[in-house]
Amino acid sequence: MKKFQKFEAFTGLEAAIVLIAFVVVAAVFSYVVLGAGFFTTQKAQQVVYTGVQQASSNILILGETYGYSVNPSVGINAIEFSIGLAAGGTAIDMNKTTFTYQNSTILRTIDFPTGNTTGPFCGSSGGTEQPEPGAWQWCIMGTQNADGDALLERNEQFTVQVNLSAASDPTGWLPPSEDFTLTIRPDIGAALPIHKAAPGGLTPVNLLY
Repeated sequence: MKKFQKFEAFTGLEAAIVLIAFVVVAAVFSYVVLGAGFFTTQKAQQVVYTGVQQASSNILILGETYGYSVNPSVGINAIEFSIGLAAGGTAIDMNKTTFTYQNSTILRTIDFPTGNTTGPFCGSSGGTEQPEPGAWQWCIMGTQNADGDALLERNEQFTVQVNLSAASDPTGWLPPSEDFTLTIRPDIGAALPIHKAAPGGLTPVNLLY
């Protein structure tokens, strides 16, 4: 007599459980993939938006850059220039803008006078404004087409003066024929490096080239 071999049957319930498990796994995997795709797209949009901001916030030097000296035999102790926005640039808050000065021997961060009640403006009437920047300070000495605030906006022009070390300590002054880099860094947008050099023979007012 032949013996029959027993086979375990794959019931409908077991098949349904396996199918549901596959569906759940596929759904979770799809959710993870879609979530990662959405996150990547969002980050890409953020990078593009930030790049547009960075590219549209550039500052321009308007006109010439001058160096002032109270003692031409030693060096230049103050630098003055005018700035404006590049075409299509967004407004720049000068309250949040930093300056750094560098020559062959010095690297310094330069701030505007902290005691001014009008922020980076010097020489304003009333308040506690300094008439000019102190040692290792900068300030806005004058404006054109401006509305009185510290935002550098379209068609506005700010005249900025940067003072180096004090007269009692001329070690920070710019010697004749020496070059320097003054970098303007707004809170949003690309930094503007101003690379100039002092002439060989100094006078009280010098055109930097």
